[in-house]
Amino acid sequence: MTDSAARTAQSQTILVVDDSRVIRKAVNTILAGEYEIIEAENGGEALRIIHSGVDIHLVLLDLWMPDVDGFEVLEAIRHDNDPDIAALPVIIVTGHEDDAEIRNRAEAIGASDFIGKPFSALELRNNVALYILPPDRTNVIPITAGTRTMRQPDVDSRPQPRTAEEIRRHREEALNIEGQKLLAQALRMRQPLSVMRLQVDRVKALLNKTDTEFTKRSLYRIHKAIEGETRHKDLLLRMGPTDFALIMPNTDNAEAREIGKNIFRVIRHTVFRYGDLKFRLTLSGGLSTPRLDSKTQFKTVLALADVRLERAYNGGGNRIVHDDLFSVDSNIKEMTLDEAAEALRIGQTSQVAGQAAKVLEKMLPLLRFINHKAGLQIDDAVRKIQIYLKSLE
Repeated sequence: MTDSAARTAQSQTILVVDDSRVIRKAVNTILAGEYEIIEAENGGEALRIIHSGVDIHLVLLDLWMPDVDGFEVLEAIRHDNDPDIAALPVIIVTGHEDDAEIRNRAEAIGASDFIGKPFSALELRNNVALYILPPDRTNVIPITAGTRTMRQPDVDSRPQPRTAEEIRRHREEALNIEGQKLLAQALRMRQPLSVMRLQVDRVKALLNKTDTEFTKRSLYRIHKAIEGETRHKDLLLRMGPTDFALIMPNTDNAEAREIGKNIFRVIRHTVFRYGDLKFRLTLSGGLSTPRLDSKTQFKTVLALADVRLERAYNGGGNRIVHDDLFSVDSNIKEMTLDEAAEALRIGQTSQVAGQAAKVLEKMLPLLRFINHKAGLQIDDAVRKIQIYLKSLE
């Protein structure tokens, strides 16, 4: 942000962060005559605007957004190195389905206040007026703005993420750091470790049938349902709007499969209603419980779960893959790549399924070559294939 003294003559600017166009339009209609309104349809765009040098005096922030959510945006603001940004008042625009735990979490991070959806024009104007100062006063809102004393964020010496890409990387790093710690503990205690990756099926179809707000609340319900089936010792992390990672210490494959069955059962029996429409959602899952030794890395365990998740999702979803069914009968002649392609073309998928691992192994050098020559940037996919094939040895 620029020097506050140079901004006092300017009108105040409100940043509205919500992936619902309806909500953004409603705020704009109510407040546009009194304030400058800037809109951001996701958390990543909001962070770019905040760090672009544009004068922002108040943020109206939705919690449930795809990719970078409101919690992460709020945390990035409160831990920013720029004191003006860190002190920005942030009003959380929350749905009536959000429970006290969600509000407590947002308040602990540093939310200034809350306003519920749907809101009235009077309610929105009054809430905004509490946290924005007149143009003839300083534009930097102190953390004690309004009638409530705000919790100052804890000082964290680690670099804080400022962009959507940094937040995504931060999530992955947090997962790998915690996972490696639990792996080290499992090795030390000579205990098993299981990792499950979960993904919600057919979210695009849900969006097409309903709307953004309903989809967000449905995904929140799924998150809470999954969380309800985990144990105190487990670690559940949300990696994306429809994507979760569950680390289960001292849990063998059989026990992890039972936990997976419980999660899937709860989701299958959860009924969602949208007007006259009534439906259920499903999950895809991949489970990894490898043999552990001193050379095992958590990234390898996670990648195997990712590969199995992809198999479950590509196989139609509503299933969890916990082992690999590909096997080759020694009495059957191995297929060439051409033979496998022809068998798939004419619909003889069962023949290919029986030799899929061998066919994939033969394809790998070709994939590496094409990736290098054509610059396809599929290094991550190639790496997962290598890990998958190695897990079958």
